[in-house]
Amino acid sequence: MKKLYRILPMLLVAVLSIALWSCSDDDEPVPVTKLPSSAQTFLNTYFDNVDIISVTKDKDDYEVLLSNGYSVEFNTSGEWTDVDAPVGKTVPAGFYPAAIDTYISSAYSGSGINEISRIDRGYEVELLNGTDLYFSADGTYIGIDRD
Repeated sequence: MKKLYRILPMLLVAVLSIALWSCSDDDEPVPVTKLPSSAQTFLNTYFDNVDIISVTKDKDDYEVLLSNGYSVEFNTSGEWTDVDAPVGKTVPAGFYPAAIDTYISSAYSGSGINEISRIDRGYEVELLNGTDLYFSADGTYIGIDRD
């Protein structure tokens, strides 16, 4: 029995170590040239003349940090999945449906998009004032996050 009490803590430490190791951050730095061509085109179109600080890749996506404080995430196919502007700044227009801008300018005059994410069948948008809105794939307003 005493032997079991000696082995049990070591076994527990080993199991916890394996569990923590398997949950570790798998982000791997990669050169810009390893981004899919559609991601490179997106960056050249919407963030031309902005230096890329870093590109990291994990199993599901790429994250690009830019010198102007913006960050852009792409899936492994190179399609953008999230564009996040620094506090007080807006994301550039043109890569999401224009109907989103039309709705925001009429319903939230003076506000802009601070972050936009692709979600199942549409978009989640965070405005400069922190309000979260949801839109369909064609840019039709769906609702507001009440949380």
